[in-house]
Amino acid sequence: MEVGMARTVARYDEDPALGGAVPGPVGPWGEGPVEPKEEDSVFRQLLGEAGWQRLHPEVRRRFGVGAEATHHYAGFMSELRLSRLGWLLAQACRLIGTPLAPYRGRGVPVLARVHRDGRRGGTAWERFYCYPGRQPIRVASTKVYDEAAGLMEVVVGGLGMYLELSERDGAICFESLGYFWQVFDRRLPLPELLTPGRTLVCHAEAGGGFFRFTLAMIHPVFGETVFQTGLFSEMGEA
Repeated sequence: MEVGMARTVARYDEDPALGGAVPGPVGPWGEGPVEPKEEDSVFRQLLGEAGWQRLHPEVRRRFGVGAEATHHYAGFMSELRLSRLGWLLAQACRLIGTPLAPYRGRGVPVLARVHRDGRRGGTAWERFYCYPGRQPIRVASTKVYDEAAGLMEVVVGGLGMYLELSERDGAICFESLGYFWQVFDRRLPLPELLTPGRTLVCHAEAGGGFFRFTLAMIHPVFGETVFQTGLFSEMGEA
């Protein structure tokens, strides 16, 4: 499964149809720009100081800010892929807050907002997919940290997944460790066969004020179900 995941994520840099390779991080990074104080950064704590310092300085800057900050980003998803199973699951998930973009596409404009989730207490990630000829579609989830359960990502309706945080070649990556359905104060585990599959999300510096967002989901039986990748910049930054 790990080989399939790595192969899928690597395709965005190898496929000329996606716009060709984008300059990626090339360490060592050196000191980089001066960062804000980050003592309250959950991501920094989970990665550990050595892993945190291996991140590209711009990635540290974006993920090191306090949870109270609000940031707006704009960009394009150069490719949005859904297998048949992925498409069916994406449509079904529209009943619980649309955690997955429900349509395929290329060059789809996307606006994003990252802010504190006042109800859950974590960091909310909202993306607005502007498919041609359709109303913008809001996709939202919240990353929360629990001392006992660790880092999780949850959506409206109680669906969630446990996450493992890692650094990969200067990028920050979130990988799913299992899905659950939260009912009141209980988290009921979901069989992986009934989910889109193992999820990997990476945020990598691309240079020129841009970063690359990549999401891949690999089902243990049916292979890739969801894949999307695109370039973004903070509004007013690039």
